[in-house]
Amino acid sequence: MPVLLRSRGVSSPRGGTRDKKSFPIASSPDSGGVLKGHSRGRKMGGQPAWFLFRTALLFAALCVVYFFFVAVHYDDQSEDTTFDGNDHGVDSALSEASLELIQQSAAKIHDKDFTELLQKLKNEKEEYRHMFKPKKSLYKKFDKNKPTTAAQDLIKRDKKGNIMYKPITSISIEDLGKLGIKGGSDAAKGVTYDQAIKGREQLMDIIHEAGIVEIDVASILSLPKWSSVTKLYGDTPVVLGLERCSEFHDEVKFPAWDASLGTAGLFNTGTNPFAMYLEQNCKLPKNKSDKAGGTRWQVPWGKHTFASLRLQNTAGREAKTNKETVMPIVMVRDPYSWMQSMCKHPYEARWPHSKMCPNLGYVEKPGRLRFRQNARKRPMVKSVSVNVRYKPVRHFDSLAHFWLEWYKEYLEADYPRLIVRFEDIQFHAKEVIDIICQCANGVPRKDDAIFRYVVDSAKWGAAHPDRSTNMVTAMIKYGSDKDRFKGMREADKIVASSVLTSEVMELFGYEVPEFTANPAF
Repeated sequence: MPVLLRSRGVSSPRGGTRDKKSFPIASSPDSGGVLKGHSRGRKMGGQPAWFLFRTALLFAALCVVYFFFVAVHYDDQSEDTTFDGNDHGVDSALSEASLELIQQSAAKIHDKDFTELLQKLKNEKEEYRHMFKPKKSLYKKFDKNKPTTAAQDLIKRDKKGNIMYKPITSISIEDLGKLGIKGGSDAAKGVTYDQAIKGREQLMDIIHEAGIVEIDVASILSLPKWSSVTKLYGDTPVVLGLERCSEFHDEVKFPAWDASLGTAGLFNTGTNPFAMYLEQNCKLPKNKSDKAGGTRWQVPWGKHTFASLRLQNTAGREAKTNKETVMPIVMVRDPYSWMQSMCKHPYEARWPHSKMCPNLGYVEKPGRLRFRQNARKRPMVKSVSVNVRYKPVRHFDSLAHFWLEWYKEYLEADYPRLIVRFEDIQFHAKEVIDIICQCANGVPRKDDAIFRYVVDSAKWGAAHPDRSTNMVTAMIKYGSDKDRFKGMREADKIVASSVLTSEVMELFGYEVPEFTANPAF
């Protein structure tokens, strides 16, 4: 390596002594550091060659940094990037190449086979909706004149005996305020009970059957009207996969003594309350292999796990469970509402969204330097990728892609499975559990055949720090489209429309957004 030698006043040919300076001396790598000689080096323009070389390197480095900032800066998936409707409006300025990139990304999911499958499943849904509708309910009909207290015996404890869930019997506007629902008693002044429930009769029937005997007028006025609910989700529940119920009755593939139901679903899709509904209201009488009577809290491969890993992945304490005798009941949720919840509680998903959410896409504006040969003349819309911390970590082109790719695997499953909407657990819980239980040849859990509602929050544990929800707040939040598209910019809508197509939304019975039904492109 070079060695610095400090001179000690070396004599000059012209006399006198030169100033003390340091200069490099060559050292051979195989000489053990022994000096082979030295020289001051040649001078160029009055400066040592090494000094000029160092200056040139510094200048080159600055150029690289500047070029990186100008050229690559626009490729950053910045959540600060906004869609400027005046300078780069989507109505005319987006390049065809930009839209083609988005469409190519969506085409990875929407291949020919999947497109045909969507149509097939849609036809089967319509056919079996009427064929499988139970002629007689497993549960007793609610008598408004004889309110029941059955829901009050629904108490869940952890292994240490601590109460994790306890039902509630009254609701006030003050209670809702503590749970983040805005409203006040001023709006209820002069309004009678009969006036308040007008248009909300169906919701009030559910609330009373659930054991809530006291609810003030202000809280009732906070509820959505039934017409708002049906506009978003239709007037009947949606259950996909009913055409395969008969397969679950096959004693060879699903021996009755070992057959069971297990909950599955993405984060933020209500898997906990649904599992509690199933556990409290249904059992498979012939099941002898588990203590829960054939209703599992989750599928043995993990409720958030991709369906393709059904036989490879094993959740805790499920090593001895026969996965092939478990029929998954998969919770799905309106993807737009789901993305709003992911913004607040992303669980294992990681993507830039602290300032803009759901942040599905961003606009890469044209380059600003004239000398750039590849400078674009039009803005580009690009999707914002998401990494989900599975083992190993999985990558998705956007949050919308993550939602669809996860459910696509369950839609394509070659074994019996039912797909149930999260929203129907809020507005049609009794009918949905009835359908599922009869599909599995189940019976009511309790001999009294009274349906038990989950009224308070069914979220607990370290993974669910926010328990600010109950039956009434859920009705308020999910019975309106007020915040359905909150925070969505034009770039987000373009990405969403390409992935969450009308066919996908219609299959699950969700209202198709206007920007999807009538796209600008």
